[in-house]
Amino acid sequence: MKCPICKHGNTRAGDASITLERGHATVMFKHVPAEVCENCGEAYHDAKVTRALLEQADQAARGGVEIDVRRYATA
Repeated sequence: MKCPICKHGNTRAGDASITLERGHATVMFKHVPAEVCENCGEAYHDAKVTRALLEQADQAARGGVEIDVRRYATA
């Protein structure tokens, strides 16, 4: 797809690092599947990946995590 941010590049399957904050918790996910713009690097995730990221970040916050770096895992 044409990137809606830069309007110049096309996206290709790849992976990205995503950082989410929940309350006092900061969770970074590495190797998250994404469509990545070849021009600007903007990453786009489908609904399934987004739901999994949000659920894992919420679980980490409920578990008392303050800072965590983890490899993305499908829920």
